[in-house]
Amino acid sequence: MAKCRPEENLLVSPWVGGSRRSFLRLAISGIAVGEVIGLDTETDQVKLDIRNYISPRNKRRPKRPHTRYIVLHTTEGREKGSLKKIRRRGEAHYVIGLNGCVYRIIDKSRIATHAGRSYWEGNKVIDNFSIGIEVVGYHNREFKVAQYEALRELLRQLKSLYRISDRNVLTHSMVAYGRPNRFHRYYHRGRKRCAMIFADPNIRAKIGIFDKPSFDPEVRAKRLRVADSELYRFLFTSSKKTLPKPIESNIIARERSAWTIARERYKSPGTTYHFPSGKVRRGDQISNWKSLPVGTIVEFGREDQQETAKAEFKGFLGTTKASTRATDLVGDAFDEQTTIYFLPSGLIRTGSDLASSKRSRSILDGLPSGTKILLGYVYGGYITRGRFPRQIAGYKWNYPSTFYRLPDGHILTGDEIDQRSVPNKTLVFEIDLLQIVK
Repeated sequence: MAKCRPEENLLVSPWVGGSRRSFLRLAISGIAVGEVIGLDTETDQVKLDIRNYISPRNKRRPKRPHTRYIVLHTTEGREKGSLKKIRRRGEAHYVIGLNGCVYRIIDKSRIATHAGRSYWEGNKVIDNFSIGIEVVGYHNREFKVAQYEALRELLRQLKSLYRISDRNVLTHSMVAYGRPNRFHRYYHRGRKRCAMIFADPNIRAKIGIFDKPSFDPEVRAKRLRVADSELYRFLFTSSKKTLPKPIESNIIARERSAWTIARERYKSPGTTYHFPSGKVRRGDQISNWKSLPVGTIVEFGREDQQETAKAEFKGFLGTTKASTRATDLVGDAFDEQTTIYFLPSGLIRTGSDLASSKRSRSILDGLPSGTKILLGYVYGGYITRGRFPRQIAGYKWNYPSTFYRLPDGHILTGDEIDQRSVPNKTLVFEIDLLQIVK
């Protein structure tokens, strides 16, 4: 198997050519020696070439209470840039490079923020119950032989260690769900096509996986609806099927809307629409999405992709212009108890609070610019001298999915705070563990 290329700041496992000093640094950093580091436990031969490229967020990430799933991802970008971004944000446990090198980003026992907004078998935030593996490549293209070999062996070891069945080796496209919006007014599947190729039985066989889910448990339970029927059929069929037609065309057509092309980035200021007439508009400048002319070209800015990913990690929606209707942003979830509005005036109210009177309901009809919206969360309460984060959020106080709004308006995630120095009057928001749809 191909060896990892030398990289700066990569801590090499001592079992694959590192020094004694590297060995000691590994132990001190909290990465246990003798874990999944490339040794075949039966033959005592090196099967994997794993190199530590530990995220600076690793030490702040809490340990998972249990591990039920492995979620596969595709980077949808080149190796160098993807690897740096994933490491900086701690967005995977492992990354498999083009030459089969496996980079360890987050210790496998800790939480990595790889799946984001996700839902499966009644579990929300799949990050809290899973290991995330990123494979350099694209959702609709095959991988290098070395990548298949590395992924197969990594999966074999992880499945054995955590007793994970083949059926629980999932793709990001299976577990990700979308928020209500002007195209789909309900919570829905189809937010991501990430790693969808790993639902193909032939591709799964290449990585030693011979079973997969035959249905979506959340769709069957009517907690989510299907927004991308073509993707849904591909993910959950057991027979040999060709990949859905790639959405590589960025041109609006009758069967291809702005959402189909851009998904949740359709209204971003970094997404540009070039009309057949020659006019150019940003996503945040368009209000009548149904009237986009056929032939309009959709273009994404590189900076927008980075900022969108950052906003997605934080989990908030926001308004960039005045008088935005709440229903245009969050569909039928506009008046729910678990939809929380952070108004620029400093006022924080739930959707049900705002909908309770005629006066406050007018706010929902015209949200001011700068409003932030958090969906699927509940108030945990205020931090006081006698009431600490752990007392409010329990063992999830330092989870990346728990949010803290400081008195100055800044919002931090659980893995960004120090429990001993959180200011009084900080508000805690916890993800709602009940059903997310009515």
